[in-house]
Amino acid sequence: MTNTITNPVLETIKNRRSTRAFTDQPVTRAELDAILSAGCWAPSGHGHQGWHFSALTTAEHTARMAAAVRTALDLPESYCFYGAPCHIIVSYEATHQHAWLDGTAAVENMLLAAESLGLAACWINQIRVCCDDPAVRALLTEYGIPQDHTVIASIALGHGAAITAPKPRREGVITIVE
Repeated sequence: MTNTITNPVLETIKNRRSTRAFTDQPVTRAELDAILSAGCWAPSGHGHQGWHFSALTTAEHTARMAAAVRTALDLPESYCFYGAPCHIIVSYEATHQHAWLDGTAAVENMLLAAESLGLAACWINQIRVCCDDPAVRALLTEYGIPQDHTVIASIALGHGAAITAPKPRREGVITIVE
């Protein structure tokens, strides 16, 4: 896959990685606000914007959610969203026809915004799988997720403790019809 055109957006896309090791350095409020705003600017079907973003910025809140997810999914005791100092939960109106598409567009916008700010992030799916477990749902409600929402994904966010190498890109996935 060869691309001779480059610009800052394309470089940010190419440089983004899923980071699974974080320092304890906090994400600043300005950085968090910029990332959440990027989620709000994602495309959505008919401009519906039916998402909600809850940012957990304390170790206590993140640990409580990780423990509930661990129990619901029978995960190992070490499960902790990779120790990231911030965790963003992305949800959407559960019955909306574009929930998954719109919600994942918001997640990608936030991941790219994090990369552009020099932060590390990882897309996480475990809360999505168990968001209707009663203990998990109780915490989601406590953390501001509306009752009529389903979790699309969550994002571990912080400063990377190590550089994540890119995986090779698959070949043969593009067809151009002229």
